[in-house]
Amino acid sequence: MRAENQNKLTCYGRCRSSFLRGRIFFPLPGGCARHAGSVPCACARHIRLTEERRSGREGRKICIARSRITWDVQSTTSKQTTWKPLKENEFSAEPKWKIEEDYILVTSSYHTTCPISIKIKAHNLAWLKQRFLHDITIFMDARHFSDREWKRLGHFIPPFGWMELMYPMVKEVVSVLPYVEHQQLLLAQQSGRTPNCITCAVVGNGGILNASRMGKEIDSHDYVFRVNAAVIKGYEEDVGKRTSFYGFTAFTMLNSLHVLNRRGFSTIPRDEETKYILLTERQRDYKWLKAVQQNKELSNSSLQRLRTHPRDDFGDDFDLKKLFVVHPDFSRYLKNRFLRSDTLNGNYWNIYRPSTGAVVLLTALHLCDTVSAYGFMTDDYEEYADHYYDKTKTPVVLYTNHDLLLEKDLWAQLHEQNIIKLYKGTKTKTSS
Repeated sequence: MRAENQNKLTCYGRCRSSFLRGRIFFPLPGGCARHAGSVPCACARHIRLTEERRSGREGRKICIARSRITWDVQSTTSKQTTWKPLKENEFSAEPKWKIEEDYILVTSSYHTTCPISIKIKAHNLAWLKQRFLHDITIFMDARHFSDREWKRLGHFIPPFGWMELMYPMVKEVVSVLPYVEHQQLLLAQQSGRTPNCITCAVVGNGGILNASRMGKEIDSHDYVFRVNAAVIKGYEEDVGKRTSFYGFTAFTMLNSLHVLNRRGFSTIPRDEETKYILLTERQRDYKWLKAVQQNKELSNSSLQRLRTHPRDDFGDDFDLKKLFVVHPDFSRYLKNRFLRSDTLNGNYWNIYRPSTGAVVLLTALHLCDTVSAYGFMTDDYEEYADHYYDKTKTPVVLYTNHDLLLEKDLWAQLHEQNIIKLYKGTKTKTSS
C-alpha cells in the first residue's frame, strides 16, 4: 500500500475514533487537518466523512460529508447497490435517499474577524447552528465532475442534482468550469486589507421598493446582489445603481430581457465589478452555458426563441471566471435545511425549487458578514404590487413551483433574530 493511502486510512480511522470530540474534518493537500491545522484529523458533531477522493488538479481533495442530525429528509428509500439512471416519473413524491444529506465540504484559508458576522451568530443560535454549514461548497468548478459524482447526483432532480440530464452535456460543461480557488470569495478579496465587516445588500424585485428611496443605502454596502429582472434605469433612487453579483437561471434572465426590454431592462448588469451567479435548474441551462463557454449559437434548445447567441448578453471579451455556477449540493442543502416545502410530499414535487431570489439571498448569507434584504416578501405583501417597476398594482401570484409564503416566513424569522435586516417599507398601520 502506498504511503498516501496509508495516511488517508489512518486519518479516517482517527476521525472515527475521535467522533464525539466535536472537531471538524477539513481536507487539505497531502492529508487532513483540523481548522487550526494543528492536528492531522478531526471531525465535527454534525458531519461524518463518507468519501474522500483525489481530483486531477493540484493534488487537491474533495470531501463529501453527511449530516448526523436527524432531519425530516432522513432516508426511507434504500440506497442503490446496482446503478441505473433514475427518472422522475418513477416517484409520486420526492424520493428520500441515505445520501440526501451528503454535501461536498471544503477548507477555507480565510475566516471572518467581524464580531457581528452571520457566521458567528449562526453558531450561537441553536436552530441555525444545526442547519448552517460554514464549509459547504457553493460554486461548481471542473473538479466536481467524475463518474462517481455523476451517479451520486443522479439521485436528485435539477437544480439539486443531475437526474435525467444528458451525461455528455454535463461532463463537457462542468469539466471546463474555471477553478474556484476560494469558495469564500469575498473574504479572499479582503485579504491584505484592513479587516472589516463585509456588508451586503440583496435586492429583490418586490413592489415594496417602489418610492422607497432606498437607493443610496443599498449602494453604500460593500457588495450589492440582484436577481432576474433587475430593472435599474428610472428606479435608481429606489433600488440603487450598483450590481456586484447578478443571479439568474438562463430562462429567467432571457425572459426578463424579452418582457421588460422597453421598460428599462434591455441589458443585464454589466458594470466593471459585476459577477454572475447561474442556477442550473434544467437541461436547457447546461445547453445555454455550453454556448456561452464556446461563444457559439444555441442549438436544439427551447431558449433559441429568446436568444440565439448567448454570449451577446455578456460581450465577446467576457471573462468566464466572472460566471459562478451554483453547485447542486448547495441548492439541495438550501432546500433541505431552510426551505423544505410540503409540495415535496405530493405529485408536484418535481417542479418545486426555492426561488432565484431565495437562493441568491441565502448565498449572500454564506458569503457576507452582514446582509440587508430589500424587495423581499413581508407579512403585508398584499399591500404592494408584485414588482417595484409595475405601472399598475398587480397582485403577487403564488405558483406551485415556489413556496413564497415559506420564504416570507424564513425572512421574517431571520430578521427577528437579527441575522438579516429585512426592509419592511415605510407604510404605517392605522387602527380601525
